[in-house]
Amino acid sequence: MTEKLQILIVDDDEMTTQSLVDIMTLKGFQAIAAGSGEEGLEVAHQRKIDVLLTDVKMPDMNGVELYIQLKETQPNIMALLMTAYAADEIINKGVEEGVSFVFTKPLDIELLIDVFIACQGS
Repeated sequence: MTEKLQILIVDDDEMTTQSLVDIMTLKGFQAIAAGSGEEGLEVAHQRKIDVLLTDVKMPDMNGVELYIQLKETQPNIMALLMTAYAADEIINKGVEEGVSFVFTKPLDIELLIDVFIACQGS
C-alpha cells in the first residue's frame, strides 16, 4: 500500500487552510494546516512533509522564504505556491529556488488534486 502524501498547507486565511485540508483529506491525502510561516516551520520540524502548498503573501514571512527554510531540513520537499496577487518578484525567486507550480486564487481544485496525485505517484 502506498503511503499517504504528506501535505502542509500554509495560509494566513484560516478558512482557506481548513477548506483545503478537508478537501485533501477526503481525497485520501494527509493534509496539515498552518496559519503562518512560523507555524509551518514548527509543523515541518515535527514530521516529514512531501509537499508544501503555501500562500505567497503572509504577514510573518512569504511563501518562498518558508520554502527556502524548509529545504534546509527537508531537501526533497516539493513546493507549490498560491496567490491572489501579482507578486512577480517573489514568484520568480520561488521558481529560481525550485518551486514546481504556482496557482492563482481562487484555486482550481481539480488541477491541484491532479498535481497531488502525480506527486504521490513519483
